[in-house]
This record gives sequence, structure tokens and C-alpha cells, in this order.
Amino acid sequence: MRARQSIPGWVAVIGILIAALFVAGPGPLREMEQIGTRVISPLEFGVSRGLSGIGQFFETVQHASDLAAQNRQYRDEIDRLQSVTVQYRELEQENRDLRQLLGLRDLAPPGSLLSANVIARDPLAVMQSVTIDRGTDDGVAVNHPVITWRGLVGRVVEVHPKSAKVLLVTDVNSAVSARVQDPSSRATGVVRGTGDGRLILQYVPRSDPLRTDGLLITSGIGGTFPSGIMLGRILQIRQKDVEVFQEALIEPAADLRNLERIYVLLRAADGGGASAEQLPQ
Repeated sequence: MRARQSIPGWVAVIGILIAALFVAGPGPLREMEQIGTRVISPLEFGVSRGLSGIGQFFETVQHASDLAAQNRQYRDEIDRLQSVTVQYRELEQENRDLRQLLGLRDLAPPGSLLSANVIARDPLAVMQSVTIDRGTDDGVAVNHPVITWRGLVGRVVEVHPKSAKVLLVTDVNSAVSARVQDPSSRATGVVRGTGDGRLILQYVPRSDPLRTDGLLITSGIGGTFPSGIMLGRILQIRQKDVEVFQEALIEPAADLRNLERIYVLLRAADGGGASAEQLPQ
């Protein structure tokens, strides 16, 4: 048979001490419990705080993630609202232009005003012109007048299916028959571009009175431009004793440096007639 193993001596000693403590009474056990509590409690508190801190960390991470997602939603909403605001302002501007254009309804038959956007300018400034996003597909043709609610912009000189080039009235190759809008003076002449953003009124007899701040409109002579479209305001009158005619420097009515939305008069030039180049030289 296998010999029975003997119990180690130190185990026997611990057993005897524990038995003695039970015999002696609960006092020593209570002291040992208090000692154990003092030793274990800090450890337990530390572990508890550690676990609590880890939980708070993960809660903070989750909260930050939620805030980031919410901020993205806010940014998307702000972008959407800004886009809507831009569209609203564009519609408001177009509506304002159309209300102003109601003053020209006698010059343009119903349906003859075609809105267009300026999409390019002559980068070399060789010709003062702009390109618009309308062409033959929209009914645009050469010599169609182009206006804003403020006044005459120019005329179409080149046309493609989806675009057209507009020669501005300020170009040196532009010429428009004009009349002074003044009951006391119905002086007529030719308005040409100076190439520097202004106009000059020529071929006005010296006998016809002109005054500073007087207004000029198209006369309708030549057939390209209907009568009554605003051209500009007289800034300065030039007279020479030896000449039969007088001249005047004109500020254009339309803001030609900041053109965005303009309007083509589709039917105004369809009846034929002389072009701008056929006016008096």
C-alpha cells in the first residue's frame, strides 16, 4: 500500500493558531478583520475609482463622437441654408430687374425679352464685348439689341447655337442714333464708344441746344435699335467756333463694368433696316 503523506509542519502550526483564536474568543478575529479591512479597502477603492474613470472616459469619447456627428449635421444644414439664401437673392435680383423692365414693355412686344447671363469678357480688351449664354437655339440673331433695365448695353455681333458675343456701346466700333430727351430740345446725333468706358455724342448741329445732365435715348433711326431706350447722361459739352457740329461726353446709363444678367430684344431687329455701321460716318 501507498504510504500516507504527512501534513507539513507549518500547516499544522497555522491550524493550531486559528483553533486557539477561536477558543480564545472573537476579539483577536475581529482585530484581524479590521487589519484586513484597512489593508484591502484602499486597494478596493483604487480599483473602484479606476473602473469608474474608465467608464467616464468611454462616456466622454461617446459624447464627443455624438457632438461631432451633430456638428456635421449643423454644418450641412448651414451650407444648405446658405445655398437657399444665394438662390433667393438671385431670384430677388431677377424679380427686381423684371419689375424695372416693365417700364420698357412698350418698346418690346410680349415674349420678346430673353434673359441671358454674361459668361465671359474679352480678356485682351481688344474689343469691348461680353459673351452671353444664349444663341441661335434661343432665337438670338446678329444685330439684336441687348439691354438692362437701366439702358442700352449693345448689340449682338456674333452668334453660335449656345452663346453669342455682344458688342458694348462703349466700343469704338459701336454707333447708335440718339435723341436728347428734352421737350425744349429734340436734338439728334450719333453716340459712339470712346473705348474707355464712356460715350461721345457727335453730329449735333450747333443750333440745337444741349445741357449738362441732359438725358439721351435711342432715336430708332436705322432700324437696329427701337426708339426710347436710355443711353446715358450728358457730362460735358464741347463746342468749337470753326465747326458746324458740337459734341458731348456721355456717361452710359447701364453699368457696363458689372454686367451679370442682361436681356436680348429678339424681335426688335427682325424687321431689317440699317445696321449701326450704316449710320453717318
